[in-house]
Amino acid sequence: MSILCIGQAVYDITFPLEEAIVENQKYRIYDRHECMGAPAANAAYLCGLWGLETSLIARVGADLFGKEILRTLKKVGVKTTGIRQEKNQKTSISSIIVNKKNGHRTILNAPLQEDYFEPAWPEKAPKVILLDGHEKEVSLAGLQQYPQAISMIDAGTYKLECHKLFETVDYLVCSQDFAFQYTGVTVDLTKQETLEATFKKLSELNPNQLVVTLGEQGSIYFGDGTIKHTPAFPSKPVDTTGAGDIFHGAFAYGLHEKLPLAEIIRLASAAAALSVEKLGGQTSIPTLKEVQNLL
Repeated sequence: MSILCIGQAVYDITFPLEEAIVENQKYRIYDRHECMGAPAANAAYLCGLWGLETSLIARVGADLFGKEILRTLKKVGVKTTGIRQEKNQKTSISSIIVNKKNGHRTILNAPLQEDYFEPAWPEKAPKVILLDGHEKEVSLAGLQQYPQAISMIDAGTYKLECHKLFETVDYLVCSQDFAFQYTGVTVDLTKQETLEATFKKLSELNPNQLVVTLGEQGSIYFGDGTIKHTPAFPSKPVDTTGAGDIFHGAFAYGLHEKLPLAEIIRLASAAAALSVEKLGGQTSIPTLKEVQNLL
């Protein structure tokens, strides 16, 4: 097994608007877009699409949305035996409002109630485990089940209940929001002291490899004793939904391929840049060839 993803699987319904949404108004949407979403699910889809043997452990409802998620993953060869279908819960869905002028999105998510379940572990041990902070008890169990695997987490928001995950993984790949929530420091690329303060505080949480994603400003990471900045690739945003998921999925691919960290981040950045030029999360995932052409 190449990649094991553990976390959330969601069905996304996207509503593109010509401008930012205004309260107490009615909008007619003629080009709504539907597809699978969520960090772990999108990352699993990318790894499957890029040719890696991939498994996803997640939960969906025993309903039409859940069946569509399973069908989507199976199309690219992702093993779905680890996906639990809950008879008494509905599949998590997200309604996503996208501002077509700048690609920014607002997400309204109705999650499943998170309860521990006994997962169906892959028969073969994975080389890389990707976590997204959901299904935290199962995620911790996965790290214990496969201690030799390289582990990473897509850390979008700091949540105290996930602290053990954040401090345990080999690669803490977090958002700028996460970094601020944990450190209280606002990252400013023009002020070196903010970068140093951010990494100093984050290293107290996780002494392993740290990466902070900055959206359209790229990402920063600690390597060879210094803080390094990787700019984002130029893009014309249509919808930023799933860009972070896709970044992390490509990051996991790079770890599996044993690429140097600088190359992994460029690969992930290229994949994310291509994704924002299309509508939707999973449906915007580029092929490996498309990413290689951009690089």
